[in-house]
Amino acid sequence: MFSFAVNQCITAQTTDSVVAPTSQKNSRKNRIETAKGDNNQVEIFRDRLIMDIFHAFWIGMPKEVSSNKFHPGFSISALWDFKMPNKSPITFGLGLGVSYYSQYTNALLQNDPVPRIMRYNVVNPDSIIKRSRLNYVNCYIPFELRYRHKSGFKITLGVRVGLVAEISQSYKGELPDGSGTKTRYKTFDIYNKQKYNCDVYARIGWKFVNVFYSYQINKLFEKDKGPQISPMALGISLSIF
Repeated sequence: MFSFAVNQCITAQTTDSVVAPTSQKNSRKNRIETAKGDNNQVEIFRDRLIMDIFHAFWIGMPKEVSSNKFHPGFSISALWDFKMPNKSPITFGLGLGVSYYSQYTNALLQNDPVPRIMRYNVVNPDSIIKRSRLNYVNCYIPFELRYRHKSGFKITLGVRVGLVAEISQSYKGELPDGSGTKTRYKTFDIYNKQKYNCDVYARIGWKFVNVFYSYQINKLFEKDKGPQISPMALGISLSIF
């Protein structure tokens, strides 16, 4: 009897030593799954680097100014991607960026000193123009609403608000007065410009290639103090990272 009792105790202890770790492992697994299930906060998933390459259409240009040329531009944005829980295809993007617009014309944007108004002055047709370019640079904060399908199809709607970093003008060719004298310069003497910019934009595409469209809501210059022009852009976007 004593021998039988000892064997039973040893067997019970052996069984307990085997079962206990498995039970503890299952318990830890359940706690982890429960903790995951309780996480309903927005998750910062990853950052992204996006480059837009586009042609700018200048809305509101004076009729006497010829601007029917290619106006290249680009923007670069670095954004965080805020991913929603439960594997939602909707995410939000927020970050920083910079944009550059160009404008090629047969005119110079100059200050009329008496009323202090910026005006386009068409260069004499007899003067040879190699370059008459307006440069427009912005620093902005983009906010995006994104939809991504598992197939790779993507749609993005966004708004960008920022500061006007530069409006300048570069000229190369003969003097506008028709004298034939060659000159080359760049000037930052652009007055009455808006300090802020705001534009809306959209991207649609597949994986890392998208079609890009944007429209600036506000004008480059203050009302009645300069040409009421604004850029609209159409091009492609590359999701570099």
